Amino acid sequence: MKARSIAYSMYLIISIMISLTLAAIPAILLFAIVVQNFTTFLDTIWPFSFIHNFVIENFSQWIPGFALDYWWLIILFVPLALICYAVFLAFLMVFFKLSQKGLPFLEDGYYEAESEAWLLYEYFEVYYILYPYFAGFFSIFFDTKPRHQAFGAKIGKNSIVGNGRLFNPERTIIGDNCFFGYDAIMSGHVYEGRRLYLKTVRLGNNVTVGANAVILPGADIGDNVIVGANSVVPKDKIIPSNTIWVHGKAIPRGPPYLAEELHQPIGGPTVIFEKIEKISDNDEEDEEGTTIPSNGERF
Repeated sequence: MKARSIAYSMYLIISIMISLTLAAIPAILLFAIVVQNFTTFLDTIWPFSFIHNFVIENFSQWIPGFALDYWWLIILFVPLALICYAVFLAFLMVFFKLSQKGLPFLEDGYYEAESEAWLLYEYFEVYYILYPYFAGFFSIFFDTKPRHQAFGAKIGKNSIVGNGRLFNPERTIIGDNCFFGYDAIMSGHVYEGRRLYLKTVRLGNNVTVGANAVILPGADIGDNVIVGANSVVPKDKIIPSNTIWVHGKAIPRGPPYLAEELHQPIGGPTVIFEKIEKISDNDEEDEEGTTIPSNGERF
């Protein structure tokens, strides 16, 4: 086992170095080609040539010769740099994916500490952990959903991950129209003492995960669920549809008329709040952990 672990470590280091090197080559070549030909090419096209000639005729005495020679390169340097940066990330993703082919995928279940499977999992996750550091700039302006999908996450239509964190995209299934609050975490792994537990996490459709909420491996969340901010969904927990998960309970969501009553101005009627408090104080839980009001009403 030790020899194979060392072999995996060497494979990881070498594959990352090769990936970085090979991904950088096309980006550097593209930049070099543009530097040599960009200004000359644009100066042959109107209105670029007109603007350049106008600047030379009227402002050449104040502009350094280098700036005049590489006029368009300096003006358009930022978009050019971003294009080369995108080329680098695209190739890096391809080589990372190819490198992962050499690492067997671990099935859901428990794995003992320091075992070959444990170390193999750590090696596998290194690729996903490293990539955001290189793609961090684009993450500011674009949703991270494409990156998660590239590493194996299954994400439905109109779902926004945003500043949420998917620790194990290869063990993540998210339905349509889902939203993650700031720093919400969805993890397909958890360490329990000397054991590692891996299991796929599932979210249904129209699920909202509040800020700083944590969803642990094996959790299965139904449709139209709100996971409250700072809440924790335990491992292997099944949350039924049309509920709000808060304080360790799945509270049934109310009908539209109740939501309208709740939106009262300051100093307005308090009857609806008294009703909710009365029901909450005497509620019970069914076998799935769903809160059932003692009076039988599902408001």
